[in-house]
Amino acid sequence: MWYLIGTLAVGGAERTLVDLVSRLDDRFDPIIWTIAEPGPLAETVPEDVPIRSLGAQSKADIRSPIQFIQEIRRERPPLLQSFLFFDNTLTRLAGLASPETTVITGVRAVPDDRPRHREWVDRVTLRFSDAIVSNSEAGAEWITSRGAPPDRVSVIHNGRDVDRYDQPVPDGYRNRLGLSEGPVVGTVGRLIPRKGHHDLIAAWPSIRAYSDSAQLVLVGDGPEYNQLREQANRLGYGDSVHLLGRRNDIPELLALFDVFAFPSYFEGLPGALLEAMCAELPIVTTPVDGCSELIEDSIHGTHVPVGDTGALAQAIVQYLADSALAGEHAAAAHERAVASFSLETMVKNFEELYDSLTKL
Repeated sequence: MWYLIGTLAVGGAERTLVDLVSRLDDRFDPIIWTIAEPGPLAETVPEDVPIRSLGAQSKADIRSPIQFIQEIRRERPPLLQSFLFFDNTLTRLAGLASPETTVITGVRAVPDDRPRHREWVDRVTLRFSDAIVSNSEAGAEWITSRGAPPDRVSVIHNGRDVDRYDQPVPDGYRNRLGLSEGPVVGTVGRLIPRKGHHDLIAAWPSIRAYSDSAQLVLVGDGPEYNQLREQANRLGYGDSVHLLGRRNDIPELLALFDVFAFPSYFEGLPGALLEAMCAELPIVTTPVDGCSELIEDSIHGTHVPVGDTGALAQAIVQYLADSALAGEHAAAAHERAVASFSLETMVKNFEELYDSLTKL
């Protein structure tokens, strides 16, 4: 069983892959290929799972695709799976060099801002996927609308090790992060426009008007870092907005949060939102794509319209003001994570898919 991914950086698809190979039955004998250098999550991959790197220096490095196609032609693995745009494209093309290999590609988001050339490449190469796995119902509908045969499309939701997020706040942790006392509103995700961090900062003055000791924590890195820092400073709230960058202590950070905010513009099935459910946090999110599959409004959390900073602030303040409501929704979200989005369920569903494909 071969997996191809751009790199093992800290991200949702990368975390899903690491969790999957860590729990996969031995009969599948997984091998991970990375297009670029492996990245920080490689350290969390079990020692008995080989990681092979193509060592690409850039997206224009054509030596890496050629090398991978040569490797797959030589070794001819029975199954090859990928998750994201670049590795999906290479996986589909590499599969042509090994007709015996069943090619599985992925849908991880429902994009509405893709460049035209990516849209064209996806449509042209889609036919070379023997199976397509979406992590959300919305993603399955989207890829089918792009021409994927419905009988090749499966939905396997992300899963998480729920117990991993049952963590106390370590002694002195708040001080080490530079946070003063007060309620903490937080989010986790790559700092890119579609995640809606700019909306969260725009809503922050209204939240601070309710609680002048509240702290906002943004976990993740990305190209928006400087703009978000400048936005917070411009509004006069730089001291209470904390951009922590990439972190490896997500369970401990979630234990510190009082409210989890996720004002995304589009998604697949977001792992960060699922982790907040595992951590039993009250959640404010937009009802887009996979977010609405995870969180039912007024039951597991609160939905706010995309880009509506007033509604976002109001929903967060409601949870800060009403601990009973916050606890009720947080408990319901946690129960849903345990019942439907466990890591064991995700791995079982992938194993069943692999078995069905190898029997064809």
